[in-house]
Amino acid sequence: MKRYLLHPTVIKILKLIPISLGLIIVLAALSILYGFIAHGVFTLRYVFDVNFFAGAILIAIGIILMFLPSAFLMAGRTWLERSAFLERSYDSREVRQNKARMILWFGIITLVLAGLIQILLSVIL
Repeated sequence: MKRYLLHPTVIKILKLIPISLGLIIVLAALSILYGFIAHGVFTLRYVFDVNFFAGAILIAIGIILMFLPSAFLMAGRTWLERSAFLERSYDSREVRQNKARMILWFGIITLVLAGLIQILLSVIL
């Protein structure tokens, strides 16, 4: 049995943190640009609302993908044996649920980091 310092799944989740920070920075820059265009002055009004909304959208997509039946994705395929179809459906369901979990974690990390950044900025400013 192989022993890990960190489980490979945890490592995948930790790799989402820089991606999430990048998304937060890009959305913050776009919302600052929108605020400047809409109001004509520099405003931080939309920065955290957009980040929370993006995190909520990612969580919703992850939940939908998690519970979406595999039959929708495998429609139109014909199989000679029922066992091959079942094996293929189990494999595709597992792959789809792993992707959905990563999207779900991506949304959760985005929400948490945006909240922590907002709390930190409220203490500093």
